[in-house]
Amino acid sequence: MKYSTHTALSRLVALSCLLPAASLAQTAPEPATRLETVKVTAPAFDADAARQESSSAKIIVSREDLEKLDAATVSEILRRLPGGVTISEGRRGRHSQPDRLEPRIVVDGDALPGGNRMALRLPVELIERIEIIKNSTAEFPSGAGGTINLILRDVPPKKTGTYRFGVLYNDDALGARVGGVYGDKEGEKGELWMLFANSRPVSSARTLSSQHFTTAGVRDDWDIESDSETGRDNALYFITRLTRDLGQGTRLVISPFLLASERNRTTVTQKTTYSDPATGSGPTGNGIEREHEQAQRINGRLAADWKRRHPPGGGDSSARISLQSESESRTSDLDSIDALGTASHTQTRTTSRALELSLTAKRSLPLASVHLATFGLEARAKNLEETKRQIKEGTPQPLNAQARADTREHLLALWAQDEWQVSERNLLTPGLRLQRTLGRVTDALDTTVSGSHTAWLPSLHHLWQINPGWNIRSSLAWSDKPPAARDLSPVIQTATGANSLSNPDRAGNPNLTVERTATLQLGVEHFLPQKRGSAGLNLYLRQIDDKLQQVIQPETLPGPEVRYVERPANVGRAHETSVVADFKFQPAALPALTLRGNASTSQLTLDDSSMLPRQESPRHNGNLGVDYEHAPWKTTLGGNLSLTASSTRGVNATTQLTQRARQQLDLYAVKKIDKKLSLRLTIDNVTREGQDSESLELSGGSLVNREDDRARGVRTYYLSLEGKL
Repeated sequence: MKYSTHTALSRLVALSCLLPAASLAQTAPEPATRLETVKVTAPAFDADAARQESSSAKIIVSREDLEKLDAATVSEILRRLPGGVTISEGRRGRHSQPDRLEPRIVVDGDALPGGNRMALRLPVELIERIEIIKNSTAEFPSGAGGTINLILRDVPPKKTGTYRFGVLYNDDALGARVGGVYGDKEGEKGELWMLFANSRPVSSARTLSSQHFTTAGVRDDWDIESDSETGRDNALYFITRLTRDLGQGTRLVISPFLLASERNRTTVTQKTTYSDPATGSGPTGNGIEREHEQAQRINGRLAADWKRRHPPGGGDSSARISLQSESESRTSDLDSIDALGTASHTQTRTTSRALELSLTAKRSLPLASVHLATFGLEARAKNLEETKRQIKEGTPQPLNAQARADTREHLLALWAQDEWQVSERNLLTPGLRLQRTLGRVTDALDTTVSGSHTAWLPSLHHLWQINPGWNIRSSLAWSDKPPAARDLSPVIQTATGANSLSNPDRAGNPNLTVERTATLQLGVEHFLPQKRGSAGLNLYLRQIDDKLQQVIQPETLPGPEVRYVERPANVGRAHETSVVADFKFQPAALPALTLRGNASTSQLTLDDSSMLPRQESPRHNGNLGVDYEHAPWKTTLGGNLSLTASSTRGVNATTQLTQRARQQLDLYAVKKIDKKLSLRLTIDNVTREGQDSESLELSGGSLVNREDDRARGVRTYYLSLEGKL
């Protein structure tokens, strides 16, 4: 909200208090009159109004919209949100490297231990609203993916409770999700308890076809590897918020957070080769592998927030200190039988432990009558230790530098911005962030790589409110992306199942440098009267220096064994153009119907194509959703159709990877049994849409290798009983 609005409200309140006082001073006292109790309630949160008044381009998804989108986890909900949000999907229990369009996800302004991986697993029931910030600000610097801020539920003003019991069916296995939220406030104290647990079956299948060709175009080798995976993922989430009002507008919030998860998966890989690859005839067995994986993860955070609302005209102050920890262990037992019947056993164990201490502070101060200045401080220190041990046929394997990585990260940032009401309809928000980052990684051979970087990151956002229904936005901002601890670690995380270009092992790169981005944004927003919807169209032009890109190369690992490994690398300067559109609409003639959708397109080009000659093709994706509430039946029906077009990119100097087009349909129905109880049925991936990719390797202009990777789609049914206390 702009400062002028705050000023007007303050003067109105003061005037309303002075007028009765003046009247009493001029009239004789009247007999005492008993007044009726007046109940004052806070207005409901209006996501469209908050978006319309925001000083920077922002899309806000309210709790009401989250319930309509109908998803179990943050990962599922983000795939359906507007703004061109891209999420890297985990495969066979491992989270893939972040896509270049994947946003930075924070919770109440802070990244969780484990980064996006942990945030994506959070139950949607924990979230009050989601803010999608597509361009950098002084407080939230971001690259092409932007920043997504998950706002957790706060202590309610009165006793409130919700619960959910659900069962899910995934192919031929059952799972369950249970949990609830309870909150209350009495006097100066308040509390909120959130507890959720789920057990989800894992069932997937994948077929990899690998073909090799001579320079004359004759196929001289053709192998097929078929994976089938079964198992179960279990998780427990526990979050508490304890508040205490300290008087004079001051509040203290203590927030413990705990996530414990366990993964058990078994993957069986059947190998086949063609004795006559030229014609694709004579299939014969070529061995079998059976891999059993067990993994445990514990993430925790303890945060203390101090907030103070100063007297009218004095602004707000806040400070947060948090201690975060992450611990993960993964054990893989691989039994292999080759084509000659020779058996072997390999056990691989990886562990990681991280500890992070952070401090953030913010002070907002109205200046004159048209300025709202905000100053902030951010300080973080993180230690990450990763180890890897491998035993083959009872003999420890020499992993050399990859056996251990000790990583240190430090960040110190000071930032300031001013919301300047230039005129009644124009808001200008200049900002500046001074940031210092330090990074160091030491491997098992005691080789240390370290670096530091200081950056001045200015930003300027302009909002022109043409009239109550139209906004014009523009902004220019610079941002930095220092490598994360895991991006620097040389420890290789082995992929589950057949190793390939589409399913490589993953590791970091100690030689990374900082990626720097300059972004120009132009946009228009329209808001319908009577809160019937909104629409937005934004253009983003970016210049990216020292672009971070995922590169897949064959590497000879200890053993010796040649495997595909994906590592981040700086590939020089790049330019990106993207367009993002979104809408939400309720027809005046049919208010029970809600239509929503979004579409985005993005094109990235590299100035120097020597490392990746095959430039990335344009990416197109979109979502179309519908919700209809049939009041006589107390039933709400809805669905969402997600569309992703085929796209191709270079993964190294000679190979291109194509992700084929994908369409996924999700449906849901909610039946209100009474005012406090509802029954919900959700069907995800109704058409069992899978994920397919194709990799082509060229040499001298001729095709020498081709991989076709096809992952089977899984349909999931979820039935839940939802209630209120």
